[in-house]
Amino acid sequence: MTIMLHRCSDAADHANRLEGWQQESSQIEAGAFVGEIVDVASHEVRLFRESANLGIHQQMHFPESQWHLVTPIRWSNNGLFSPDVVTVLPSCDQFWSVAPSNYDLLVASIDRERHAWLSRDEHRLRRLEVPRGFVTQVRGQWQGMTDYLRQRPAHELMTPALKQSLVRQIADSIELLLNECELALEPDISNYRTRRYIVDRCQAMIRSQPEAPPSLMALCAQLKISRRTLQYSFQTEVGQSPVHYLRALRLNAVRRNLLQNPTQRLADVAASQGFFHQSYFCREYRRLFQELPSATRDRALKAIRSEVA
Repeated sequence: MTIMLHRCSDAADHANRLEGWQQESSQIEAGAFVGEIVDVASHEVRLFRESANLGIHQQMHFPESQWHLVTPIRWSNNGLFSPDVVTVLPSCDQFWSVAPSNYDLLVASIDRERHAWLSRDEHRLRRLEVPRGFVTQVRGQWQGMTDYLRQRPAHELMTPALKQSLVRQIADSIELLLNECELALEPDISNYRTRRYIVDRCQAMIRSQPEAPPSLMALCAQLKISRRTLQYSFQTEVGQSPVHYLRALRLNAVRRNLLQNPTQRLADVAASQGFFHQSYFCREYRRLFQELPSATRDRALKAIRSEVA
């Protein structure tokens, strides 16, 4: 059994802290990022709590050997995860979502061999019909456990009995949920799928042409949609205009590149994502991340030197 507590000041680092989950996170809201993950894992069950102060775009691939049950403590945008609802994440190659600012999310995982009925429509995002009282009770229990672990002094060792108690309570609470619920009937989500498709296709086209990203008019032309439809799809699904959202993803790509290979020239890294006007690039980078790109590069270089030393 492992119990981990991670606090991160960078969205990309935040994404890498969840062992077994392949994630890439991009900060889409301006400010100094602060994220936290509390992770309790055993060979039977897993419970983690993830939170951050700023909105982020997440692309992820979940561990395929488990079902993943999600319930939010705080999620201001109710489009994906709703209060008093348990959501089952789909089985898919890649799943993306936009977490709103100040989100606080609980995720419990169990072996796929248990509760085989959860495999129905497993390639879709599904919701469980659970009596509200049960959801409130279980969420409160999970929140209490993770609050205890967050506040516990890091230097104090945890006894085996306490670890076993945590795992047993997590397992019992999951069984309580799943024994009192059934998969909800599929709602009419054709409009939701259309909006997600539009946003997804725009992201794919931006990634395929990083040095010369298509204009909004070009995106509309390729998708055969109006500018109004494009705008509405982004505002509904990610809470931002397409201009701000897609620019933030490109700036995050520059940041990841700088952190991975800080010896590159700033102008070259910026140009690789279609930023050729240096003053504009530096201004937008600083607005989003609260530091200049040179500061990001210098910090990464310092980390490399310290590792060598």
